[in-house]
Amino acid sequence: MPMDLEQFKTSYDRWVAESLPAYQAGDMKEIVKRYPFVISKGVPWTPYQGRPAEQTVALITSGGVYLKSSQPPFNTESIHGDPSFREIPRNVRQRDIAFAHAHYDHSQAEQDFNVILPLQRLVELEAEGIVGKVADTHYSFSYVNDIVPLVTVSVPQVIRRLEAEKVDILLLVPV
Repeated sequence: MPMDLEQFKTSYDRWVAESLPAYQAGDMKEIVKRYPFVISKGVPWTPYQGRPAEQTVALITSGGVYLKSSQPPFNTESIHGDPSFREIPRNVRQRDIAFAHAHYDHSQAEQDFNVILPLQRLVELEAEGIVGKVADTHYSFSYVNDIVPLVTVSVPQVIRRLEAEKVDILLLVPV
């Protein structure tokens, strides 16, 4: 799915200039309507093949999850969002994490992070033999408006890490 990043950047920069005062005032409803979304002209769909019981599974969430004792929170102040990512280990516990995302109510996730990162549910599926292996590392993003650094820097880095861990199935949990 090729993207014209230069065209996006031109539209995006115009959107930022027009939307910044409303963003700073917390009026997201109207500026979201004008956001220059990238419209796919075709998804390179690959049908799933294989048996989950023989494969390695990983998760990616856009819920802004980070390890509060060892990772910085995502930047939630900028209109651009934060295109960086955080690695989340498979053995993470509720008390180890926090949430940095300005555009959803964290209360449910603060009670049980599995609502936005169902890692413990995957480990249970692994124990039951339904999935072969749960990857050692999973990934979290927060909200991102400027997709250029996301698709040119962060996503390729995560893909390389997933390939190195020999992940077969990647589940995206959008928030």
